[in-house]
Amino acid sequence: MFISASYATLMLWLLYGIFKLKTFHLTEETQKASFSICIPFRDEAENLPQLLISLEAIDYSTELFEIIFINDGSGDDSVKIVEEFIQQHPQLYMLLLHNSAKAISPKKEALSKAIQHSSKEYLVTTDADCEVPKKWLLYFNAMIIQQKSEFIAGPVSYISSGSFLDKFQTLDFLSLQAATLGGFGNKEAFLCNGANLCYKKDSFLEVNGFDNDKIASGDDIFLLEKMQLNKKKINYLSNVEACVKTLPPQTFKALLKQRIRWASKTSAYKNKTSLLTAVIVFLANLFFLIFFFGAIFQLLAWQAFILLLILKLNLDFFILYKTAEFYEQPHLMKSYIPIAFLHPLFIVNSAFLSILKSYEWKGRNFKK
Repeated sequence: MFISASYATLMLWLLYGIFKLKTFHLTEETQKASFSICIPFRDEAENLPQLLISLEAIDYSTELFEIIFINDGSGDDSVKIVEEFIQQHPQLYMLLLHNSAKAISPKKEALSKAIQHSSKEYLVTTDADCEVPKKWLLYFNAMIIQQKSEFIAGPVSYISSGSFLDKFQTLDFLSLQAATLGGFGNKEAFLCNGANLCYKKDSFLEVNGFDNDKIASGDDIFLLEKMQLNKKKINYLSNVEACVKTLPPQTFKALLKQRIRWASKTSAYKNKTSLLTAVIVFLANLFFLIFFFGAIFQLLAWQAFILLLILKLNLDFFILYKTAEFYEQPHLMKSYIPIAFLHPLFIVNSAFLSILKSYEWKGRNFKK
């Protein structure tokens, strides 16, 4: 009963935060900030062309932004693709750097190298399998001027093919975006995504950047925590026009590896809201499975499971629907019922595996 009440309280708190989060509207600003776009890549020859097309289309003065690519040990044609793009677009200021082959935390070290070579006031990060919006920097600039922001988290959504696997992981990803929106709406931010981040270079250096972060991933959440601890001005860019689109994992095995990696960061969270949310969500899904199998084997009454089912289905539906509305993807909710029954098993399995085993990322194995 306590777990159910805690889960219901958490979901209602997040839903309240989503309602509180007002849409940020783009306005024309006479003052312009400058940006260094930092993009690490490793074996992304298949995905880089779409990213490069979107970078070329960015609507912002070319004198006010630069693009820094960091090769993280690619073994395919990624470097060649980037080199050709740089040669073909002399109007854009771009750099190609190479990360150390022995990097302990490859992505963080790649970003740190890019930041060392950056010359602009603000840093923007995204991933090589993404597509960035045309007005991306205009939105960041408007928020910087209006809100005096030092750290801005932006929206991220999946590019879905319509397969059941894509629908499953898109709804799963929407649940993370719901937590992001709700946290920022309640001014208790605890999630963000490195595929769409902007932060002031001076603020990054003041909080010692990625120093002392021993976990391979987490360049986004751990930096958010540092910004919070140092009382920096943090905002969420709440407009779907500023959304970065990214490809979901292409197989269930790849999806599971990704979620194990994400779950592995949980024990290192310093934000109490992050930890409490992770614990409550895990326990709620674990108890859902316990009640389900308990009812099947006649160890628990079916009425208890049905009550829990009704509570969870309704709470999850409302919060996911509201988030899907923000991302202009309400059609995804048509697949909600079958996915809602499978999701607890996926959550619990990912959590246990993150405790029991190391994780793989970009062809490398990492210990917790």
